[in-house]
Amino acid sequence: MRKPAVRVYRNTCLARGELPVVIKEMKWFAVLPAVLVLGTAHAGFNYSTGGGQTLLLTGYLREHIAVNLEDHPEAGASGVRRLDGKGEISMLRSTFRLEAKADLNWAQFIGRYRVDREHETGYLDDINDTLGSGNNWMDDIEGDQMREWFTTFEVGSRVRATLGKQQVVWGETDFFRAMDIIHGYDLRWRSFLETENEELRKPLILANVEIEIPELNGSLQLIFRPGWDKAKELGNSIDVRGGRWAGQPTKGIDFIPVLPYNDDHRRADTDDPNYGFRWSSDAWGWGYSLNYWRGLNVDPVANSFFGAWGSTPVPNGNPFQLGELIFPKVETFGATASGYVEPIDSVIRLEVAFTPDKPYNVGTDFGLPVGPGATLWVPGLAGIKEKNTLVSMIGIDKQIKGLSEKLGTSQFPLVSVQIFDTWLTNFKQSDDIVEVLGYGAPRREHTTYLTGLFQLNYSHNTINPSIAGVIDAGNGDVALIPALDLVYGDHWRIHTDMDLFFVHHQKNVKRFGGALFNEDTFSPSAEDNTHLLGTFANNSQFNLRVTYQF
Repeated sequence: MRKPAVRVYRNTCLARGELPVVIKEMKWFAVLPAVLVLGTAHAGFNYSTGGGQTLLLTGYLREHIAVNLEDHPEAGASGVRRLDGKGEISMLRSTFRLEAKADLNWAQFIGRYRVDREHETGYLDDINDTLGSGNNWMDDIEGDQMREWFTTFEVGSRVRATLGKQQVVWGETDFFRAMDIIHGYDLRWRSFLETENEELRKPLILANVEIEIPELNGSLQLIFRPGWDKAKELGNSIDVRGGRWAGQPTKGIDFIPVLPYNDDHRRADTDDPNYGFRWSSDAWGWGYSLNYWRGLNVDPVANSFFGAWGSTPVPNGNPFQLGELIFPKVETFGATASGYVEPIDSVIRLEVAFTPDKPYNVGTDFGLPVGPGATLWVPGLAGIKEKNTLVSMIGIDKQIKGLSEKLGTSQFPLVSVQIFDTWLTNFKQSDDIVEVLGYGAPRREHTTYLTGLFQLNYSHNTINPSIAGVIDAGNGDVALIPALDLVYGDHWRIHTDMDLFFVHHQKNVKRFGGALFNEDTFSPSAEDNTHLLGTFANNSQFNLRVTYQF
């Protein structure tokens, strides 16, 4: 998912009865302003030698605060009350990032180190105490990490090589991804809502070689991953341990004991090498690229005991284990194009990616009896089917010049609209494919999303409001993200947004045996019409991020 040109964020008021909770939680971060003020004494570090070699140190200190705007219907710790949480702080996160860049003339050496720490707020403590929670999932969302370390150098006049742990971004899309599939994303602490994709993208150890070919008016990029990365650095890390971004209604429920990751499946081995290429050029005023990548599917699928794919799941000693999560090997062929179209005074972006035999989970009404009159519904565990998948996108970016004077902006207001479609070209309704593992909504032949954003810039681009939105064209579910970015001097950056979800179809909860349980866990029916945006039901948030850059 490439960062959209415009972001959407929300502002809201907390009810009087909820404000003291916020104030109480924020006391833990009272020392942050002092830390940031001390940091203003040094705005980076730059050292140069007489021979032209340089060393540059930059980075930031950042504070993240998020507040729930809705109650959560999951069962609380006692099983007889709801989790709720409206008005409570769901995230108090501190981040320190340091980048070192050494230029030795013949090569550059770059390292990026990040430290993340979170305070276990009252709301997060409640999640850890809810039904089914057998872990401290907060260990997954904080830590120390040397995120990137690589060297870049030139060989002759045409070849530039970058070796080491890095990020390589392909594609033209916003929000959703077609060809940006080399890396997975860590979606456990902030889902897909963080402004900069590089903060969520998981770097990999790669050999990245770019060859300029002026005779053909283009360049060839060759990517090779030798398979030296840790397994946890592959694919999308989604919240399956019941944390704050677990899909409704699974907060506080750890699925890893029943669906552990298997990194050594013969059709999904994370140690196997991956590779691909990208040819970039231009023709008739349009820039274009041709892409190929052979790697791991960025989203995991479940290989269950009840419909094994490739090989039987590896038992982990848990008598309740249902299968395993794997990242299957796939290959993707793609193309992108972008260009300015004068008659409509707009930039048009196009992208298409074809993945043959892409694996999907099946079984929208798959369930297991767990006692008299009770069934454990686990949609998707009936097996895996492979389907040819064509992902396409058309986007338009346009500056609305007539509005600039009326709205008093520093730049022309920007509108960006995108249609993103996933087409199962050999689709059969009888395949019974689920759209989201664990939810019973059947996948459609075409899954289409309309995204848009509107961005304004004031006071020489120091005050930048925006609003972005996503609409599921199939069922009308909507996500809205109004946002405001403030630039203060050379160092301070303030970002605030609201992540608002308007969902028509979602899982609910009901009483069973005197306690509150998830409807989809104990239910006489497996009926469920929850699609992707529906998993965000009741997760609307207010978010504030303060950054000091040095």
